[in-house]
Amino acid sequence: MNFSTFWLQRRSRESTKKDSIDSEYLSFDLFYQLSYMSSIAAAGISRSQIFEFASKLPCSSSSYFREIHFLAKQMRYDYAVACRTVGEATEAESARSLLLRLASSLGSGEKEADFLAQEAKVQAESFKNQYERGVESLRKWTEAYAALIVSAALIVMVAAISMLIYSVATSFTVSLVGVTICIAIAGSWAIYRVSPKEVRIHTSSSKCAAYSRARWLARILVPAAISGFFITLLTGFGVGWALIIGAILIFPVGIAGVIFDRQIRKKDTDISTFLRSLGNVASAVEITVSNALERLDMRSTATLAKDVKRLHSRLVSRLKPEVCWQRFSLETGSETIYRSVKMFNDAARLGGDPEEVGERSSLLAMTLDFLRAKRNQVSSSFSLLAFAMHAALVALLVFVVQVILLFGDVVEGIYTQGVAEAQAKALEVFSFNFAGIHILETVALPFILLLSVSTAFAVKAADGGNTYKFFGYLAITLGLSGVGLVLVPMVVDNIFTSIPTM
Repeated sequence: MNFSTFWLQRRSRESTKKDSIDSEYLSFDLFYQLSYMSSIAAAGISRSQIFEFASKLPCSSSSYFREIHFLAKQMRYDYAVACRTVGEATEAESARSLLLRLASSLGSGEKEADFLAQEAKVQAESFKNQYERGVESLRKWTEAYAALIVSAALIVMVAAISMLIYSVATSFTVSLVGVTICIAIAGSWAIYRVSPKEVRIHTSSSKCAAYSRARWLARILVPAAISGFFITLLTGFGVGWALIIGAILIFPVGIAGVIFDRQIRKKDTDISTFLRSLGNVASAVEITVSNALERLDMRSTATLAKDVKRLHSRLVSRLKPEVCWQRFSLETGSETIYRSVKMFNDAARLGGDPEEVGERSSLLAMTLDFLRAKRNQVSSSFSLLAFAMHAALVALLVFVVQVILLFGDVVEGIYTQGVAEAQAKALEVFSFNFAGIHILETVALPFILLLSVSTAFAVKAADGGNTYKFFGYLAITLGLSGVGLVLVPMVVDNIFTSIPTM
């Protein structure tokens, strides 16, 4: 076995492991990879430069082109043969098919720019279809989640009533509640699995003010919420008030996450218009991209106006353009903007026509903007349904448990006296079990808490975005649960005190 064969087998094993890790985002990364290669190929650079730049991209699909470039440069493979070799050793079907088509194109002598432009459009359509299938699956699973949660809550209620009527073992009731909790967790996990996968937040978003604010609030308020929850419990105010206090403390973190997410959505919408307009102005007036910023009308991209002004001031100060553009993209906190700007800046710097480069580099952001609008339509309606359903189920469950407990306390003495005077056959038909009903409070509480976490996670998975939004959704579900635990027992007490006793 020669060194090249050994190396390819080892790289194949590593690629297989990587495919299993990044398979969810591979389609998204391939879309970016081909859009980037199409943009820089429009500059008329050599084949080796195209693969060299493609191998340095910060995404999972770049590993394939890194292997191809290594085979071509270090082992003197022809690029067509290297693409075929790496493609045949790739497990992911989408990457494998792309590399084999690329090998065929390079071997036939077709221009790289034409092939990559066509493949970028094909991959955009493929990613669009996959995303839309994910949205459709998300729609169905959000509807199924509502049915699962209602069924789980009804099972707990039936178990609670059964403990009053029959002599049901406590272990059986606890096991039944455990099954319903697993059902709720499985439903939220299914929503996460079928939801479309994309990367919205850049890994180096610390330079973004909105992201830094959300992270700072999380570091302070999340520990404060946990401490406040336990302090409220220890002071004797009850679980309901403890949940309300915890929800109030973590809610600002969720608000900051929502603000950051909305800011990114608006900027992602405007970046495609900004890049196309900038390319058109630079090409029409025949000036550099930096000079075209002065002539650009920013009223069509209002959300990017401040960021563009900072970019222009840095470029005017004669700072390194690559650093200025990178800083511009990082300060937005958006992965889409980072990738689109990198495509535009690299291709323009390599000598590409600004108009054509702007058109190709805006494809990624424009496609994602249309797809996110469809996803938002499903997630927004599901979030309203989930919160309303959670409030109703918690209130109903607490109401049933409190009624059973109060009924047991009121009737137990009378029933015990009546049983002593009743006949044995009558007890076989009409009997109550008051021995284990007080465990209902202990069993219902963890179900309500886990239902709160499960619903918040399901809403976050359906909506996507940054992690800090989860704390906002969790604050809503915990707050609703706390309000139910505080108010519903009061309502039940008022109902029973209004009933005249015999």
